[in-house]
Amino acid sequence: MQSLVSPSVLYRDSFLKGAAEFLAEGRFDSTYARSLGYDSDSLADQFPQFVRDLKALADETGLRVRYPDRVLWLVHDGDYIGQTSIRPELSTPYLLTYGGHIGYSIRPSRRCRGYGKAILALTLEVSREIGLRRVLVTCDSDNIGSRKIIEHNGGQFESAMAMPSQAFRAEGRKPAPLIEKLRYWIDL
Repeated sequence: MQSLVSPSVLYRDSFLKGAAEFLAEGRFDSTYARSLGYDSDSLADQFPQFVRDLKALADETGLRVRYPDRVLWLVHDGDYIGQTSIRPELSTPYLLTYGGHIGYSIRPSRRCRGYGKAILALTLEVSREIGLRRVLVTCDSDNIGSRKIIEHNGGQFESAMAMPSQAFRAEGRKPAPLIEKLRYWIDL
């Protein structure tokens, strides 16, 4: 059975395996580890603190938070599959233009198994529960799988936005001039 859970040390081993997969494909930032000051070694050594730091991202009163960001993990039979984040307010220019209300990622070894559709559907349920009525979900123009996931979950295409180099940096990756950010709205 799959479900969204709050980050927990209970999933340490499978999370670290998933983080290693993201690192190998050059998307370690998908775990939030780098943005919170962890590399793969310190992540393993300081995992309980990492979990606390992830949970603190949702705390609007915290000093480290630029904007509230609720991170949840998708688990299936006790195994970390991926993560999602909900940003209730589009309170920065980056979120309003490129980031959106929801971001999600599935670890490489678990892709193409329906988990992407499931994680977004479950995230939309949580978004509805916390009072959101309409959410912006974005994906890169070269990410056909994510585009299909968003459309499957009711995403209505709005526009494609060119991404300046600072938007790529905000996502922890190198600029790619032919990639645009596709913007979809989903009514809840």
